[in-house]
Amino acid sequence: MACEGIPDKTDDDGTDYDGPPKQIISVQDAKTMYDSYTERRATIIKEFEEVEDTTQKFYPTRYGQYDYETMKHYMDFIETEAKLAKVDIKGLRFYFSNYPADGSVGNEKYARHNSFFLLPTADFNGKELGFFIRVDGDGNRTAVPVEDVVKRDNGKQRKKGNGTKQQGTPGFGSNMLLLNPVFQGGGGEDISLVLNDATMIPPPHEEDDFSN
Repeated sequence: MACEGIPDKTDDDGTDYDGPPKQIISVQDAKTMYDSYTERRATIIKEFEEVEDTTQKFYPTRYGQYDYETMKHYMDFIETEAKLAKVDIKGLRFYFSNYPADGSVGNEKYARHNSFFLLPTADFNGKELGFFIRVDGDGNRTAVPVEDVVKRDNGKQRKKGNGTKQQGTPGFGSNMLLLNPVFQGGGGEDISLVLNDATMIPPPHEEDDFSN
């Protein structure tokens, strides 16, 4: 490799190799961004959380990790569901998030820690939106924008007037989307395409690739 340089094609499968994506950044730039987060975000998070709970030290999350097979499985899953719904995936959105302090979502050890989740996007009348899959009673699949049901659910909460979710509604808001990968509703089922439950570090507190 050192003598011949980077090959133009892979030897195993014969597919074209176009080189690295244009979005690749240098390790030096990555380290600079990592340090900027340490100074401008992680320190503030740590101070805030240790004021909220003075009984223990708090170590802000620095990365989340999926194993490679999980990522391949996820890509196969969303591509298959999109194909069945006759929609083309345009992108993947990485939403920053935070596990609730009460441990009601995800592993309790991640409570109060930052996380992220992935949501595929597609074109809906010229607008790129995150979506899930709705399956009707006959098994037909349709891609539905997440914002449609979130807006509908938020509207029901406003009408109720007390800031709480109505019980027994067939739709769902952001909480139900994340908590229920597949759930019944309206004679069929709604299939979430949101990927979460990564391994978050910390906790436990440990060194990472860019820490000193």
